[in-house]
Amino acid sequence: MKEFQRFNLHSHTARCGHAIGTDEEYVLAAIEAGFETMGFSDHVFLPGANQPGMRGSYEQLDDYLNSVGDLQRKYQDKIRIFKGFEAEWLGEKFAPYYRELLETGKIDYLLQGQHCFYDEHFYWYGDYFDRTKGSLAYVQDLVEGMESGLFLYVAHPDLFMLWHGGFDTAAYEIARIICEKSLELDIPLEINMAPSRRYKAGKTQLSGLPYPNKRFWEIAAKMGVSCVFGVDAHRPSDYAVSDYAFFKKFAAELGLKLVNPLDKLTRK
Repeated sequence: MKEFQRFNLHSHTARCGHAIGTDEEYVLAAIEAGFETMGFSDHVFLPGANQPGMRGSYEQLDDYLNSVGDLQRKYQDKIRIFKGFEAEWLGEKFAPYYRELLETGKIDYLLQGQHCFYDEHFYWYGDYFDRTKGSLAYVQDLVEGMESGLFLYVAHPDLFMLWHGGFDTAAYEIARIICEKSLELDIPLEINMAPSRRYKAGKTQLSGLPYPNKRFWEIAAKMGVSCVFGVDAHRPSDYAVSDYAFFKKFAAELGLKLVNPLDKLTRK
């Protein structure tokens, strides 16, 4: 990962139900890959709302926080570790809980990763019969979450391309809205590396991937949006097999503006 960014704040644990490996294995893998800072950001555990296979139960909260705390102390001379969660904006229902996590110092940050919305049950945006309506619901929730001031950056903002289909006029408008809000609120957008591993078995080419979507990031570059990379690790080996050189070249060729959100964390 020569000259790639030396931090990664997007890393999961096995508690979510779709990742593997021990917490310590993720730390050791990050150190081996040359990272100076990592953040655990598992899918947020929600009180009174279960989603097996997507996020751990609320009862796992203390175990998660204590485990990361132990690793912070154990490896403090080798890597800096932050505690966080990847969370959806689910309206005001869970906003007080998110604020309590942040204000009490239980966690250092939240990443906004919109996958679904909640109405007594969880619903995937891509399950809308009209996929454009699903994309519009996604961007509406995404913007509301950005405006809440709770999130450090937006994870995979182009996730809507998983279900939307081709980059049509609606996709262009959604991308423009997201980028405008990013600029207005100074919230970086994440270039997510997970699909490049999942869909191409380590051979990183953006054609054929749902995201990162090149058209989206061309708009982001043209508008001057601040960006970060996210490994989005779901197994320790993701730190070793991610194609850092490709993504560094991708950002350079588009002229994307890369920033370091750690400045906001270290000022706390």
